[in-house]
Amino acid sequence: MRHCFADFWDALDSIEDPRHPDRLRYPLTQVLCLATLMFACRISSRRELDRVSDDACFVENLCRFSGTRTSTAMVSEQMVNVFKAVEVDQLATVQPKLIKALVKDKRLQDAYVLGHLAVCSDGTGIFASSNYHCDECLTQEHQDGTVTYMHNMLEAKVLCANGMALSLMSEPIKNPSGGSYDKQDCEAKAFKRLLPRIKDQFPRQPFVHLLDSLYAQGPVFAALAAAKHQFICCFKRGSIPTLYDEAFELLKLHPDNKLAVRTQVSGKGDVRQDFRWLDNLEYKGTTMGFVHCQETDKEGNVTTYAWLTSFDVTQENVQEIARAGRMRWKIENEGFNEQKNGYDMEHFCNCNDFNAMLCLYLILQIAHMFMQLLAKSNLLDEPTKVFKHLARLLLESLRHRFLPEAVPELELPSIQIRFAKAKT
Repeated sequence: MRHCFADFWDALDSIEDPRHPDRLRYPLTQVLCLATLMFACRISSRRELDRVSDDACFVENLCRFSGTRTSTAMVSEQMVNVFKAVEVDQLATVQPKLIKALVKDKRLQDAYVLGHLAVCSDGTGIFASSNYHCDECLTQEHQDGTVTYMHNMLEAKVLCANGMALSLMSEPIKNPSGGSYDKQDCEAKAFKRLLPRIKDQFPRQPFVHLLDSLYAQGPVFAALAAAKHQFICCFKRGSIPTLYDEAFELLKLHPDNKLAVRTQVSGKGDVRQDFRWLDNLEYKGTTMGFVHCQETDKEGNVTTYAWLTSFDVTQENVQEIARAGRMRWKIENEGFNEQKNGYDMEHFCNCNDFNAMLCLYLILQIAHMFMQLLAKSNLLDEPTKVFKHLARLLLESLRHRFLPEAVPELELPSIQIRFAKAKT
């Protein structure tokens, strides 16, 4: 932590404590660190957290980790009550600060596509109930007349070819308070709110957005052009039928835009890939490239893929564009599925207060980032995919071995932390 994120504790200290000064038995930094360790160690419930935090060694390590000193740890019910009042916008600044630190130290070299930092955005559910929750809930009406009340988040993650999906920024998908709206909020609307926030935090960083076919629409392309960000978007006929048909007609006029290669694909082995492309497809004032890939495995099975992109497509970069376009599935496997199944995201975020729900969600993203970096680092004998086992080892270490006391920077041993590279 000190090596990669020396400013982490300063970022937590900058968050305003909403409690009365006379009631600050537990500093806010320690409360935030407690929640971070809860998710990092995959403590299964808040009741289990209370049991673990009764351990004297765990409390001492919490104090050393947070840089604060108390005799006990805050109980989970009080922790949630604190999060009901914490300013979410302030807590949301921690994620981009952590990514900035990694980018500055050049620790995310596997996350670049044609010189641009690869970011994938996708929606995920964090709460669902058949009972009314609040005015800002999304609603889904079923054929039997029942209604499901939901809270969803749009999550932007930096994708690395080595398998990491690190949270960059989060945007709630919610209806306006008061219940007055013509159409419900949706993922595309949330993306157009998220994009200016990313631009504001990273004004000079070149980004490429790896998008699902849901985002294949004119307003999204215009918003990306305004932000001066690149994109590679999965393209299906159902997204923009007229443009899809036009692309294939134009391919007939460019027979030289083709490339055939043999390569190794995970799960398929040796395959043949036949690429075709355009670099001048027009749609609502936006000029885009179009890439089509037909993949044939050794058994003769054929799979086709298509993407729209703001990059100028050439024979030299068409394979890289296709590789990046297929990389977006990592946000599902390495991101949301891991958080839902491994971290019980929906269980912890299932609380009556929406503000507390958002705070817990943001802290989970931070903890998940730390654990991915640890799993891929050379601090372990070899990179691991068994995050559950790693979390259990971390918890047992916190309960039985004391962390070192903070020491002056000059006395720290010189170390070098590297992260696993993608297999070529």
